[in-house]
Amino acid sequence: MNTSGDLGVEGVGPVLHATPFARSVVSVIEEENTHVLVQDEGAYLRVLSPRVCRLSRAGLEAATGSAIRFPGDLEVVMSSFAGVLQLTEDDAVWRLAGEPSAVTAAPRAGDR
Repeated sequence: MNTSGDLGVEGVGPVLHATPFARSVVSVIEEENTHVLVQDEGAYLRVLSPRVCRLSRAGLEAATGSAIRFPGDLEVVMSSFAGVLQLTEDDAVWRLAGEPSAVTAAPRAGDR
């Protein structure tokens, strides 16, 4: 979990209640994105990625070993977020306002 650095106004991503499921979310976000900053505030985890932050349902299912429902399961632990959220059955994508939509945004870290 990277806890150093500062993304300032360009950081986007979820704020999660600090639960085991949320830590799985953080792990998958770190795998699927580059330059992820995680601020562990005790009761919650603030996750920031520069400009675009992606989370795939498939990646989260692989990490937890359980079936995950989007929308639904993520929102239970997500108290807030930075940026604009686009949530589909397969992905959650946070992006800066004005960034291209998730369909045309930069590829995932693993897809490069």
